[in-house]
Amino acid sequence: MEAIRLDAQWIDYLLIAIYFIFVLGIGWFAKRGVSSSIEFLLSGRSLPAWVTALAFVSANLGAVEIMGMSATGAQYGMPTMHYFWIGAVPAMLFLGVVMMPFYYGSKVRSVPEFMRKRFGTGAHLVNALSFAIAQILIAGVNLFLLGTIVNRLLGWPLWIALVVAAVIVLSYITLGGLTAAIYNEVLQFFVIVAALLPLTIIGLNRVGGWEGLKERVSSDGMLGAEQLSSWPGEQLSGFSNPVLSV
Repeated sequence: MEAIRLDAQWIDYLLIAIYFIFVLGIGWFAKRGVSSSIEFLLSGRSLPAWVTALAFVSANLGAVEIMGMSATGAQYGMPTMHYFWIGAVPAMLFLGVVMMPFYYGSKVRSVPEFMRKRFGTGAHLVNALSFAIAQILIAGVNLFLLGTIVNRLLGWPLWIALVVAAVIVLSYITLGGLTAAIYNEVLQFFVIVAALLPLTIIGLNRVGGWEGLKERVSSDGMLGAEQLSSWPGEQLSGFSNPVLSV
């Protein structure tokens, strides 16, 4: 199968350049408010609630979620949505409503530091190592996905795309710390929503709407029909209601 390539024009590169200028510009402007480790690591504990909330949501709209969940949806169908309403959403609500007041009140700079104050150095070490390993793996997957997309669409070599992405991210974080990272998450939120909404509408329109999509998926035999069932576990639990069957 021939690899997909986008016949990029000057306008495509201009839009990419403008986006990266905004990203680096946010880091540059955030730099003016950074004069201590608290401001660099915690934004001085002064970010507006709406900014923090949007950044919190945007953290679950990265390359891993968009590309990974799209691929999982194509493979398994509607059950993929349970990752969010059973897994991600309750976890985010629990963290924001229950755990964040403890973190904020303790004046710590990180979760591992909170673990040290609450449970001692052993828990601190285990939590710090697990966080570090997880973040390295997540960052690697995100960079690889970004490099793969740029390689397939713009034809850039994979290693060049990886280096450019890493340099840009390191640049704005080094300049503005957490403030730059948070405001870039907010920018990313609006860019992703502005792209995904019309993409979804156009995609559904091309297959004949929701009914057309169901018809095409169902035509793939029994496997296609199973993909349309949001909760195949109904057959095991005996409950016809998807919520009660959980």
